[in-house]
Amino acid sequence: MWIGITPLTQTQGKTLRDLLIFILAVCLYAVGFMARSEEPFDLAVTVDWKPYLYINQQGEPDGEDLRLLRRTLKRLGYELNAQRLPEKRLALELKQGEVDVILGAAYTKAREAHNFYSMPYRKETIVFGFRFSRNPYFSDVNVSSLLQQNYLVAVNKSGWFGEDFQRKALDAHDRYLIHAEGTMRRMQLLKMGRVDAVVGDQKVLEAAAQQLGIDDFKVSKQVIHETRVHFLFSRNRVDKAFMQRFNQALVAELTRQTF
Repeated sequence: MWIGITPLTQTQGKTLRDLLIFILAVCLYAVGFMARSEEPFDLAVTVDWKPYLYINQQGEPDGEDLRLLRRTLKRLGYELNAQRLPEKRLALELKQGEVDVILGAAYTKAREAHNFYSMPYRKETIVFGFRFSRNPYFSDVNVSSLLQQNYLVAVNKSGWFGEDFQRKALDAHDRYLIHAEGTMRRMQLLKMGRVDAVVGDQKVLEAAAQQLGIDDFKVSKQVIHETRVHFLFSRNRVDKAFMQRFNQALVAELTRQTF
C-alpha cells in the first residue's frame, strides 16, 4: 500500500521552521538557566552594617541577616559568596539588575523592574542620631527642622528612607546632606564634629556608636521611616518559581527562629 505524503506549502513550511526555532531557543534557555542556577549566589554587601552584616573577628562576613540568608539558600542547595561594593555602585547595579542578591531591601517600585522581592523578614526603623552633650534639644525635633536651620546631616544618599524624607530632605535641602561612604565613616564624622547628625537604621547606628565609643550618642524620638525589609534577587538570576521555593524556605527558617 502506498501512503501519499502531501508536500508542505511555503506558508506551512515557514510556520514549522519558526516553531522549531522557538522550541530550540526555549530548550537552550532552560539549559543555560539550569547551569546558571547551580552557581553560588553573589551577595553584594557593605560590611559596616552591624548587627545585620559586618566582618567578624576571623575576617569573615557575618551578621543576623547574612546568617538567615545563608541558611535559607542552604535549604535549597545553594552556596552564598559575599562581594563588597561601595554604596553608590551597589545602588546603580541594583537598579540595573546586575546584583544576584542583597539583603535588608526596602520596597520601591523602581527596583521591582529588574528584581524580585522576597517576603518581608524583619522591620527597619530609620532615625537620626546625634551627640546629646552638644545638641540636647535634637531629641524632640525632626530631621527637616535640622536641615532648615542649616545643620549638617550625614546620610547614604543612595539609600531609600521613604517618600517623606525624599521630598522634605533630599529634594529640599540637599546641600546640607553629606554623603559619606559607609556607616562607620558617617559616625566618625559625627564623633569628630564634622556633622551634627547621622541618618540610618536605629540598631546599626547604636552598634556603631558603641564600637566608636560615642558615650553621649542618642537617637531622635521622631522616626523618619519604618518599613518591612526583604531579600532582593535579580531577575537575571532567578525566576518566579525560584522565588516561591525561596519564600517557603524563608518561612521555615523564620518559624524555626521563633521557637
